[in-house]
Amino acid sequence: MKQLLLVLSFVPMTFGSQAVPTVDGTWRSDSQNYWTRDRGERWVSLQLERRDDERNGFSVPAQDVPALVDDRAAGPVRFTLTRDAGTFAFEGRIDAGRGSGTFQFSANPDYLSGMARLGYANLSSDEVWRFAIHDVSREYVRAMQAEGYKNVGEDDLVRMRIHGVDATYAAGYRQAGYQLGVDDLVRTRIHGATPAFAQQVKQEGLGTLTIDDLVKMRIHGVTPEYIKQMRDLGFKDLSLERLVQFRIFGVTPEFIKAFGDLGYKNLSGDDLVKMRIHGVTPEFVKELNGLGYKNLDIADLVKMRIHGVTPDFIRQMKEVGYTVRVEKLVQFRIHGVDADLVRDLKARGFKDLSADDLVDFSIHGRRWLRKAE
Repeated sequence: MKQLLLVLSFVPMTFGSQAVPTVDGTWRSDSQNYWTRDRGERWVSLQLERRDDERNGFSVPAQDVPALVDDRAAGPVRFTLTRDAGTFAFEGRIDAGRGSGTFQFSANPDYLSGMARLGYANLSSDEVWRFAIHDVSREYVRAMQAEGYKNVGEDDLVRMRIHGVDATYAAGYRQAGYQLGVDDLVRTRIHGATPAFAQQVKQEGLGTLTIDDLVKMRIHGVTPEYIKQMRDLGFKDLSLERLVQFRIFGVTPEFIKAFGDLGYKNLSGDDLVKMRIHGVTPEFVKELNGLGYKNLDIADLVKMRIHGVTPDFIRQMKEVGYTVRVEKLVQFRIHGVDADLVRDLKARGFKDLSADDLVDFSIHGRRWLRKAE
């Protein structure tokens, strides 16, 4: 078993005549609890529990804590993690990729005075702790203030940091023609409606959309690539509302092309949406073609799906002698005429009934039964 001891120093600090805020607690880690960032960089998660039972977690680059990601390591471990707000000092044990122990966090005196100059004086211990956990550094605050985000509350600073809103992101939106508040910065980041996305959409001819529109597009998967594909298929003047509707109901380029191959060219947006809502698929049309029902109108296809006129139903009615038009098949389904009914009537002596007779029997069955007595 590989023995590994990583030791870094930790020195308690004071701030003026007052003690620097400190926090104590326990920590846990698991080498399998990790995620990767751009370029495959691995980050391992640390779970912290303070003495007051508050729990937090954050991730650090695996290269900064090699002992925590080495499944062969075993033995005592000590390490520090330094952020602008302060230093976390950890000690404990690691075994087979799992670590646990105790930690102490001490705030950075320079950070406290520097944040005061930036407008964040008299930060509480909890606020310093949260800023350390989420790495709200002085550099980060200065950069956001340079972009016009002054007097941002402590909670909003943390929220922006959690969701990856930085000065570069805010500047990107400003350059794209938007001046966003904190809520919109966070919302666009959460949904992936980035400044680059806004610029790409604009290039596709949709103009300068509202933030609500951009977020809606991301939620429903209306991408610049999707817009281009739809235009290439002949939909040149699609509105944002129609594009979103298409995505909600699954009108894809593949769906349109499949119907084009079946002879259905230049379908309208309304027809495409109705077909998706009611389950008119290329496979459904192919089966109907094989049963002799070819070149049907979209309205007939939709009607058949609404009323349950399936290929199986058509085959069953053919087997009992009824090859009829779409309108009559729909009527059969509306009034409960099926192959079992036909067989039952034949057994009672009602043979060679017309399609209209079958419907009439289903509606006025007692009169027909009296007729047979």
